[in-house]
Amino acid sequence: MTSSDVTKRLKPLTITMILLASLAVQAEEGEWYVSPSIAYTDDDPDRKIDASFSGAQVQVGREMGDHLWLEGLLGYHDIDGFPGQEHLELGFNVIGNFLPDSLFSPYVIGGVGYLRADVGLPDFGGSPPADSTASNATATGGLGLKIRFGDSPWSLRTEWRMRHAFDSDNSLTDHIASIGIQYNFGGGSVAPMAAAAAEPDTDRAAVIAAPVDSDSDGVPNDRDQCPGTPAGVKVDANGCEIVKLRNVYFGFDSAVLLATAKAMLGESAAILKRHPDLQVEIVGFADSRGPESYNMKLSERRADAVRQYLENAGVDSSRLTSRGYGEGHAGASDMSANGLAQSRRVELRAKSR
Repeated sequence: MTSSDVTKRLKPLTITMILLASLAVQAEEGEWYVSPSIAYTDDDPDRKIDASFSGAQVQVGREMGDHLWLEGLLGYHDIDGFPGQEHLELGFNVIGNFLPDSLFSPYVIGGVGYLRADVGLPDFGGSPPADSTASNATATGGLGLKIRFGDSPWSLRTEWRMRHAFDSDNSLTDHIASIGIQYNFGGGSVAPMAAAAAEPDTDRAAVIAAPVDSDSDGVPNDRDQCPGTPAGVKVDANGCEIVKLRNVYFGFDSAVLLATAKAMLGESAAILKRHPDLQVEIVGFADSRGPESYNMKLSERRADAVRQYLENAGVDSSRLTSRGYGEGHAGASDMSANGLAQSRRVELRAKSR
C-alpha cells in the first residue's frame, strides 16, 4: 500500500474525528468528554495477521450520571501481515462506572458496532494487487480503568475490549487493548469537589442580594428614614411611624376618665415619647344637654383631665396645651344616644414643632 493510499483512507477518519470533537466542545460543560488513544490489536487467528500497536481510536461520550456513560467510538487499525489489513470500526458503547468520585474509577463496557476490513493481497508475478472488503456487525464487551489527575478535567484511560464480528461464514473475535487520555468539558462530573464548592457561592450571592430590614417594618434599610421602629407599629413608605392619637370618651356630665380612656391615653403617651418633636393640642367637648356655660366648663375639665394623665405618664407639660369648646363645636348633630355619646369626647391633635 502506497503512502497516497494511506492518506486517502485516513482522510474520512480524520474528518469524522474532528466533527465528533466539535460536537463535544459545543456541549454543556461537565456533561461531555473526548478520549483519543492508541490501540494494540490481537486479532482472531483466522485473520492470519500479527498482533501489533497498529491503530488509534477516539471516543466521544456523555456522562449521563455518576455511574452511566454513553459514547461513540471511531477506530482505525492498519495491520501488517500476510495479507495486510485495514480495519475501520464504528461503535456505540454503554459504560458502567463503579467509583465515579474516586481517583481510580474502574468500569465495564458493553456495546454494538460496525467493522469494515479491507484486505490487500500482495503482487504475485507482476499482477496488480487484489483487494477485498468485508463488513460485519460487531458486539463488544470489556473492562477499563480511568485515573483522574486530581480535580483537573484531564485523566488517563486504559481499557481492554473483546470485539466479536459476526460473519455468515466465520465469526471472528479480536482483542483490543488501548491507552489514552480523556478530557471532560467543565467541572460537573470531573471535579465534584469544585462543584460542591460552587454551591456556597450561590447561597452567598442570594444572601447579599436579599434586602436587609433590621427593624422588620417592611421597609429595607436603604430606604428606611426611621430605623429602629418598634415591632407592630404601622409605618409609611419611608419606614416612619404613622402617628394616630385616638379620641377618648366620657360619661354623661362627667370629667372622670373611664378605664377604656386610660388605656387609649397610655398608648398615646407611648407614641408621644417616641416622637419628642410633636406638640399636642388637647380639645374637650360636651353634648348639647344642659346650659351652654356649664357645658363649656365641663369640656375644659375633661381636657384638663386628659392633660394631667399624659403628664403623669411622662409626657413633658411644655408639649401639651388644653382647652374646652363646649357644645358648640362638638361636631355631632345627632341627638340619639349614640350621637350624644360621640359628643362627650376629647381629641388629641398632634403637630410638629
